[in-house]
Amino acid sequence: MSMTVSRPWGLLAWTALACLGFAVAPAPPVAPAMSGEEIAAIQRGLDAIVESTRAWQVERGDLGVPWDQAQGHLAIVIDDVGRELHLFEQLLDLRFALGFSVLPGSIYAAGVQLRLGADRRRPREILLHLPMEPEQATRMHEDAEAQEQFLLQGDPPEALVAKLEAALARVPTAVGTNNHMGSRLTADCAAMAAIMPPLRERGMFFLDSRTTAATCAQSAAQAAGVPSLARQVFLDDDPSLEAIDAQLERAATLARSQPVVAIGHPSAAMVEVLLRRLPELHAQGIGIYPLSSLLAESDRARRVAPAGPGR
Repeated sequence: MSMTVSRPWGLLAWTALACLGFAVAPAPPVAPAMSGEEIAAIQRGLDAIVESTRAWQVERGDLGVPWDQAQGHLAIVIDDVGRELHLFEQLLDLRFALGFSVLPGSIYAAGVQLRLGADRRRPREILLHLPMEPEQATRMHEDAEAQEQFLLQGDPPEALVAKLEAALARVPTAVGTNNHMGSRLTADCAAMAAIMPPLRERGMFFLDSRTTAATCAQSAAQAAGVPSLARQVFLDDDPSLEAIDAQLERAATLARSQPVVAIGHPSAAMVEVLLRRLPELHAQGIGIYPLSSLLAESDRARRVAPAGPGR
């Protein structure tokens, strides 16, 4: 009669054989010792990397001010990104953490997203610049606007969400959204409420560009649990160099008392003003921050604020 080893005994046998194998196996070879010259060479290589990094930061790295040391807090978002490259590249080269809001139907939408994420040493926040119906409907069909799919006031909720999803698919790197035009749609509270849940599910924030005083976009975002901000200053309603300069100064003045969001658009005048004035503001202690930093600090301030008097 043959004997069969039960499973527990078989496992024990294999374990014993394995232990025996480890016991009789030769010891691994001793790693060769490194000479002093080899250690010194490695150290010189590491020192060169550190020095190269330090030199790059001094010459090309972003200029920032720690939040708690700043004399003012300002976020600047560049809208209408993706329709051209020359001005975009000049704005991207600025040594400040600007935000860039990409139009989903623009010809260079994919390319600018690749450029914005190419250098991890200089992170730039990307927003979806979501086309929404303005008061003057004809504007949706002028020039490059005809390439965009606008969210319309007459769209049912499911159509609004479908258009939002299609736009997000074109700008998948976006961490937030702001409205492109939208003076009619952002005043429709039901429409604004309809588009907020998909943003909440993706962990995105909403920036209300405030193209109309009647907007309810930010209140709809807050009601839906979507982190939100609102634009305080348009830098280039008047696109002249002098007007942009004056509006940037106004934004900096406001930023000394509270965090401020300013919005501008690619233009030669915008590049010239920001290239000249942002280093001056930096020297005055005005920090330029991503929108996410303003949201995080707002949330932190809210959490540490003392409770109100009891009822």
